[in-house]
Amino acid sequence: MSYLKTLFIICPIFFISGIIDSIGGGGGLIVLPTYLMIGLPVRSAYGCNKLQAGLGNLVSAIKYFKNNMVDLRIALVSAITAMTGAWIGTKIIFLLPEESIQKAITVALPVIALIMVLRKTDARNVIMRSEISKKTVVQALIVGVIMGFYNSLFGPGIGTVAIIAFTMIMHYDARCASGNGKVLIVLTNAIALVSYVKTGNVAYEIACPAAICAIAGNLVGVNLAIRKGEKIIKPVMLVVVILTVIKFAWQNHLWG
Repeated sequence: MSYLKTLFIICPIFFISGIIDSIGGGGGLIVLPTYLMIGLPVRSAYGCNKLQAGLGNLVSAIKYFKNNMVDLRIALVSAITAMTGAWIGTKIIFLLPEESIQKAITVALPVIALIMVLRKTDARNVIMRSEISKKTVVQALIVGVIMGFYNSLFGPGIGTVAIIAFTMIMHYDARCASGNGKVLIVLTNAIALVSYVKTGNVAYEIACPAAICAIAGNLVGVNLAIRKGEKIIKPVMLVVVILTVIKFAWQNHLWG
């Protein structure tokens, strides 16, 4: 497949993933399998995803912040353990066999997608700001550990994990939970990306156009999230994820 044809195929996918990711998380559920299906090695796919997702989430984080949907103090507290967890997870992934990583991805993707679809917004989760206290600091650190470790070890669905963690553990409004998560994702992606850059596992000719498309999608998606939330994305995303996982598993004969 020629380079231009590859871009023609993947760029719309990255744009759509940016929309999805900025609203409810989970854009990586589409992006990572797409990288793998165009022939990138697993670790290069991870590296490209860290660069592209990091830039896309940075744009989302800024947009959420400007609309007062980021509790920055709590997000920064969570970042302390998130970056530690990201560093540990990145070290682990370089020790695992590539085949094991592929199988883990194929199992994890549909599970995370199912959690995303079944997750319901609790009317009590309407907190936009938390007071800094011993309890909230501990909670924020726990969220950070979960996100940092998960983001570096698996990656896809981290935005959804952020929303679930911040709403369930700290009872944030889903939009603020998403905004907080974007801040952490940017920071943990930056930590993980360093390792991929140093080891030559970033295909810039793919990752840079992907990042541009993802940023455009994130800008569209944040505006939708602020106005309507994530309901319009869930059904579409579930179908895309199911089809992508089936195709990825079939092509790689992971169960053979």
